[in-house]
Amino acid sequence: MYFANNFGLLVFDGKKWSTFPIRNGTNVRSILHTKDGRIYAATFNEFGYYLQSENGQMEYHSLMNKLSKNSVNSNELYNILQGDRKIYFQSDKSIYQYDGTSITSYPFSAKIDIAAYVHNVLFVASSQKGVFMLNGKLFVRISGSELLVDKKVCSILPLKDDKILFITSFNGAFLFDGVSIVPYNTGIDDFLKKNQVFCATTNRKQIVFGTVQSGIAVLNIADGNVTYVNTYSGLQNNTVLSAAFDNQQNLWLGLDKGIDYVMLNCPVMNLFGTNNLYGAGYSSLLKNNVLYFGTNQGLYSTSYPLSNNSLPVQLKLVKGMEGQVWCLNQIDNTLFCGDDQGAFIIYPDHAERIANLTGTWSFKHLIKHPDMILGCSYQGLFILKKTGDKWNFSHFIKGNFTETSPMFEEDESGNIWFSHWQKGLFRLHFNAIMDSVTHVDLFDMRKGFPSNRNNTLFRISNELIFSSEHGFYFYNKKTDRMDPYDKWNKLFVHTPSYMRLHESTNGDVWCVSGKFVGLAKKTANNKYQMDSLTYRILQTKIIAGFEHFNYIDKDNLILATEDGFSWINTKQKIQLNNTFKVHLHKVIITNDAFSTASKTGYMEEIKSSYAYNHNQNSIRFEFIAPEYRNEGIVQYSYMLENYDDSWSKFSNDNMKEYTHLPKGHYIFRVRAHDILESKDAVCSYSFTILPAWYESKIAFAIYSILFLIGIFILVMFINRRSKKGALDMERLKEIELNEQKKQHEAETSEKKKEIKELKNQQLQYELRHKSQELASSTMNLIRKNEILLEIMDNITKVTDDIKASQDSNTLLSRLNKMGRTIKQNIENDNNWKRFEENFDLVYENYLKRLGEMYPDLNTGDKKLCAYLKMDLSSKDIAPLLNMSVRSVEMSRYRLRKKMDLDREVNLGEFLQRF
Repeated sequence: MYFANNFGLLVFDGKKWSTFPIRNGTNVRSILHTKDGRIYAATFNEFGYYLQSENGQMEYHSLMNKLSKNSVNSNELYNILQGDRKIYFQSDKSIYQYDGTSITSYPFSAKIDIAAYVHNVLFVASSQKGVFMLNGKLFVRISGSELLVDKKVCSILPLKDDKILFITSFNGAFLFDGVSIVPYNTGIDDFLKKNQVFCATTNRKQIVFGTVQSGIAVLNIADGNVTYVNTYSGLQNNTVLSAAFDNQQNLWLGLDKGIDYVMLNCPVMNLFGTNNLYGAGYSSLLKNNVLYFGTNQGLYSTSYPLSNNSLPVQLKLVKGMEGQVWCLNQIDNTLFCGDDQGAFIIYPDHAERIANLTGTWSFKHLIKHPDMILGCSYQGLFILKKTGDKWNFSHFIKGNFTETSPMFEEDESGNIWFSHWQKGLFRLHFNAIMDSVTHVDLFDMRKGFPSNRNNTLFRISNELIFSSEHGFYFYNKKTDRMDPYDKWNKLFVHTPSYMRLHESTNGDVWCVSGKFVGLAKKTANNKYQMDSLTYRILQTKIIAGFEHFNYIDKDNLILATEDGFSWINTKQKIQLNNTFKVHLHKVIITNDAFSTASKTGYMEEIKSSYAYNHNQNSIRFEFIAPEYRNEGIVQYSYMLENYDDSWSKFSNDNMKEYTHLPKGHYIFRVRAHDILESKDAVCSYSFTILPAWYESKIAFAIYSILFLIGIFILVMFINRRSKKGALDMERLKEIELNEQKKQHEAETSEKKKEIKELKNQQLQYELRHKSQELASSTMNLIRKNEILLEIMDNITKVTDDIKASQDSNTLLSRLNKMGRTIKQNIENDNNWKRFEENFDLVYENYLKRLGEMYPDLNTGDKKLCAYLKMDLSSKDIAPLLNMSVRSVEMSRYRLRKKMDLDREVNLGEFLQRF
């Protein structure tokens, strides 16, 4: 958006304001944006145009040099018009035509009040002479314009069928049909004459009158409805100096001080304006041409229809109804009000408290009991009964249920479904006289809900629908459980969460959650079509959990909001003519503050394929998708190809900086998402970071030459060193040969000593080995000889006895004795000491050391140790000890116990190493 400003051309891109001064530094009085990207500007004794330079900066180009000297007087130029391939500048007494090459002046005989290019004709209006049209080079009076003499025309607007509307400052509007000029009835002529019209504009459907004293009046040409916008509605002040529609059909106003944006293309209107004196809205109701508003400050009323004037809605407090209002319900032509103090019946001239009740949430007329109303107060559920023509308090509901909540509905069986946001959803069964709860069913996760909290219920088309964390559900009577309700879930792109439903009088359904506001419109085949865009602006205004929709008629309703109440016309359609684009309007070199490579662009995307030097490799990108209707509804995601791995997450940030980018080719891509209209736009910018000077081709050529020179010097140096090294090598060889000779002799002598020692060691080893064999042989010979001698002696005796012819008993006795002698000789230990001495000699006092280490060992244990040391198996040891193999194993086990060895220790290996 472009504005004429005291300091030059003011530009707003939806997020940032920028100012571009004009040549003489004065304030700009008028601007015009043309299709070729130029922005023409007029000021004191100066006019020309702004145009984007090669680096994107807005530069001003004066057209004064195309005029003769003194042809324009100071303080005269204040209006610019777009003609057919020509631009017209208006001064007090002249029109200047610029055809792109030269400027032609068309003097006028009187002071020009206003000029306009309408229906391909240039019109000028003067209160002194009337209205003229430029025909060739002459101004020709239009027929009937005498009627406008002495009337100051402030605006000339086109109407359909080539008609023209002349708006005067104090005398209303006049219509020119090409033949005559007649007064035009706006329906608000008194307002226009009283408040001095200063400017006007039209989009062919509406006429906007900007006044000096009372803001603007917006006239709907088709139906004559008028909307007033002034300081009560939120304007900064009531003096409107200029007005213009944007491509979204919303209105920009240039005020005496400031700029305002009016969202005309919106079906929502704030009833109380910005000067809300009545508080946040909670409930409203129309009864007998009286409109009631319940807020957090009390219950107010006003007459209906609302007066259509420039003043805000004036409300009157209902006597005695101060404080928080929760609900307004009309039942049986009786208006009930529940507030923080209790329950009331509202009459035209007073409010009557219902006895016995404290703060009250809501009232429901019971279908199964038409003479009863079920209500819920801070104390719990209660019943109102009708006596004659009046409803009175009857009793509180008894039983084991004491929860309170404004959300409860009756089903076709007369049961009450009751929702508590924290404790869950209940089904209450009552007795026949409705004074007690007889049974309570809790519906939670065990009954099909995805969670136990925030399960709510709504009556839509006489059907109960249940809302939860993961969509809508319905009650399945056969299974006594909750099942997902696909009919409603499929209306939404994503599964709705904690969605609340409110049915209108014509069957449409409002769908509201913390992140969604939409209207499901009922079609002819009883299906629904979701409008999720038109009413998104309401999302931040609705009080979650306390939304209230009051339908005045089939097309208009009043919605309770945080800032009071809003009037919504569901028949009005938002004109979505906006072309949503995202622009990369700034590329800034951040590591080179004085770089001329930085680029700025507001009118079109910055041209791509630019090469930056290596010292310009820190770049900040600023991008924007202009959206003026609401802050924060445009989100951005970006990615730098060949640098980033993926797109960034969407956010409201419209700037991204990269520092110290390496050399290479890059494409910066940015995409914008308009949350309000669900539109997307993408733009890109390709650029190259050039190599550093030390990475250029010339640098590499120099590196190659230096490398070759270095190789040459290195070869020369190696040759000189080689010759010198050869001489030194010969001397070193002689020294080394002498040293090697001496070393060889020393090594030879040393090896001889080592050989001698090795031979001595070998002899010792052989001696020890022979000693071992000797000990073994000696032991065996001793035992064998002893036994043989003993046997020889006994044989001799037996022989003698046989010769003496002794009897057989004596022979048997001799033989037994021989057996005993053999056995005794086997077990005889007379030669053990000699064996022990030889064994210790061979094995370095083995048995002696063993006895010292283990004093509890007996002779048999030591024998066993000796045989194991000699590496004899149990099978070999058994005959030597005159016992079985099993007995040897038992002896080995007892030996382990005496030596206190762990089970993991091998006895044989231990004795070998001992």
